[in-house]
Amino acid sequence: MQEQTKPAAAPKRWRTRYTVLFFAAMVALLVFNLPRGFDTNLGKIGAGKPALVFVYDANLVVSNQQAGEMNKARETLAEDLHFLIADIGRPEGQLFMRQYRAERTQILLFAADGSLLKRTQGLVTAEQLLALFYESLAPK
Repeated sequence: MQEQTKPAAAPKRWRTRYTVLFFAAMVALLVFNLPRGFDTNLGKIGAGKPALVFVYDANLVVSNQQAGEMNKARETLAEDLHFLIADIGRPEGQLFMRQYRAERTQILLFAADGSLLKRTQGLVTAEQLLALFYESLAPK
């Protein structure tokens, strides 16, 4: 009877461990770099504070890019403005689109009383979002 040796078993085990470790590190890196979550409570429109609403479509790459830009602008305007998402994958997002005749990836700026001030098509940089706010709402 021949005895079989398994010299390749140990290196294969290490390769598997390194592969799992590599993928775990990549997932962690991705998760930590995702934009912070946005509020989807569209009832905040007209609730005494201006609101910036982004019509989000998870199937479009530009939506994720726009969320990143909104995250940058939120660092400056979080105290002055509600940053909201109208997710078209949810019934309230679809209702919002019908009510305001909004299109995918549009950004709508509302005054504190809920009146629609401006709308623009994404992709809008954080600097452009700041300018939109200051042109429309900042005290003069």
